[in-house]
Amino acid sequence: MKFRIALASMLAAVALASCSFQNKYEREADRITRAVMANDLSPIKDDLTPGLNISRVQVAEWSDELNAQGKLLSLKESKNCAPGFHCFTVKFQKHEYLERLQMDDRGRVTYWHFKMAEHG
Repeated sequence: MKFRIALASMLAAVALASCSFQNKYEREADRITRAVMANDLSPIKDDLTPGLNISRVQVAEWSDELNAQGKLLSLKESKNCAPGFHCFTVKFQKHEYLERLQMDDRGRVTYWHFKMAEHG
């Protein structure tokens, strides 16, 4: 029993430490990606601007697509992005994706989009 508690504590510490290296935009993109994968935007609903209309069907389709890629391995902000946007490289077990995020002056998400990265 003590081993399980120690193991759980160690895993929690590792998880917290891995999150601490993300900037605020990476944390937000990670939260959105995980919410979409869980097919439930309720944990991030207050992060979205009221005018951002995302249908239940869209979330379900996005969830299916991202979950088909296997485990989410990493999400890192990239430097090559249009002004006003934040771009990310998202690595899954099977494929790499690109995400774009835009936020308003209050820190709420006004735009979020993802697509599979093209490797040539």
